[in-house]
Amino acid sequence: MNKKYPPISGKLPVFMHGANYNPDQWLDSPEVQEEDIRLMKLAHCNVMAVGIFAWSAIEPEDGSFEFGWLNDVLERFRANGIYAWLATPSGARPAWMSDKYPEVLCVGANRVRNLHGARHNHCYTSPVYPRMLPL
Repeated sequence: MNKKYPPISGKLPVFMHGANYNPDQWLDSPEVQEEDIRLMKLAHCNVMAVGIFAWSAIEPEDGSFEFGWLNDVLERFRANGIYAWLATPSGARPAWMSDKYPEVLCVGANRVRNLHGARHNHCYTSPVYPRMLPL
C-alpha cells in the first residue's frame, strides 16, 4: 500500500493543486485576472486548467483565431510560478457555428433540435461538427 509513483511531470514533481480557470469570461477586465492570480498563490495553486469552454474566445468567427489572450494568461502564470493544463474547448461551441451549421446541435428524443446555449450540446453524427473542432 505504500507504493510510490513517479511524478506526472519532472517540471512539477510535487502534488498538483489547482482548478479550472476561465479568464476568457473577463478579458476586458485585466484587474480580475490579477486578483485571481493573487488568490491562486494564496491558495498555493501550482497549476490551473485553461481553455475550457473557450472556443468562442479562441475562434470568435469562422476561421478567425485569437490566441493573444491565451498567451497573456500563460505568461502571467509563468511569471507567478503557476503551470497550466491546456484543455479542449469543445464543450461549448461558439454561437456563430450553431447559426451557420444548425445540424451540429443535438436532437432530443422528441425529435426537436436543441437551441444553442447548453454545454456539450453537439450532435456526434453531424458531418460538419468533426471538421469544425479546434484541434
